[in-house]
Amino acid sequence: MSSVILLQQKLFGLLELDVAGTVLYSRLEGDGNLGGSAADVAGHNFYSEVVPFMNVEEFHQRLDTFSRSSEQAKSFIFNCDYADGAVPVRVLVARIRERSNGDHTKSLLVHIKKAE
Repeated sequence: MSSVILLQQKLFGLLELDVAGTVLYSRLEGDGNLGGSAADVAGHNFYSEVVPFMNVEEFHQRLDTFSRSSEQAKSFIFNCDYADGAVPVRVLVARIRERSNGDHTKSLLVHIKKAE
């Protein structure tokens, strides 16, 4: 699946996603291809409109598995397969819960950065 918004850019930064994958908040970092600027992706579907790497379904499954688990936060290494090669990233994901109902996950906070 190809991206509409970040087609020429690697994906690094902080995002808040709702259960449907809509970006509620984003603070993305430029990768140098756009002069350090990053696109505004709020309101777009993360999986179908934002993610510029080819193995988006695998990434979606990792986040979905986390959201169905009882874990509060998780960190993992993921290889983003771009057209010009794989880029290893460290992903930190945490759940944001409703104040009124502590058992209901409102959204996921996802931080993606280059793996070191």
